[in-house]
Amino acid sequence: MEKYLNKGIKEIIDEFPDVEHILSEYGIGCGPRNVGICQLKDIVRLHRLPQDQEQQLMAKIAQNIYPDNSVEAPQIS
Repeated sequence: MEKYLNKGIKEIIDEFPDVEHILSEYGIGCGPRNVGICQLKDIVRLHRLPQDQEQQLMAKIAQNIYPDNSVEAPQIS
């Protein structure tokens, strides 16, 4: 999961389109942007979600990226 924290969000969404919908659930509208150079970890930091919501968000993204594996969601803030 660590390698995706340092990837541009557009690149992640291109590879895993459902991540856009997951971000939208938490009021993070990064999907429609054309550039998407912000890294996933920076997007989470910028939106300053409460700790429990951040963990839920990251767990959903991790599950989407690694659907067949149990991956521990990283803590960002």
